[in-house]
Amino acid sequence: ELYEYVRSEIMLYDKAQSLSKNMILRLKGLANGKLYANNKTVNNAQYSYGVILITFKYCYKKIMTAISVKSFDTEIKKFNYICAIVENNINDVYIKLKRNIKSESKVNDINIDSLNHQSASYKRKTIDAAANLESLW
Repeated sequence: ELYEYVRSEIMLYDKAQSLSKNMILRLKGLANGKLYANNKTVNNAQYSYGVILITFKYCYKKIMTAISVKSFDTEIKKFNYICAIVENNINDVYIKLKRNIKSESKVNDINIDSLNHQSASYKRKTIDAAANLESLW
């Protein structure tokens, strides 16, 4: 899903085009907190592809504005610039998602059985004045 979103919505490729090997390694590197996915460097983070996808969607306007203003020599330079924008926002999105999950679990844990409210019934103490007036006519 991440691959398709980046290919079609971010890079604006059609169905005949695909992301290059370097772009795919760059996406996999985002999941591990590295520049490129490889076994030679230590992982700095552990993000799911879902978090990365949500971050791309969160940064969509920034990305589109940035790549429309700036010109790039190659597609990989353009993609690296996009990934830098995502890298700068991924921790914020991750924290927001964690906070959202935590608040949802708190809402689900609330016991609403003890919140029964029985309102008092109203009884009129005075005689209806309109009924008295009708008897006069």
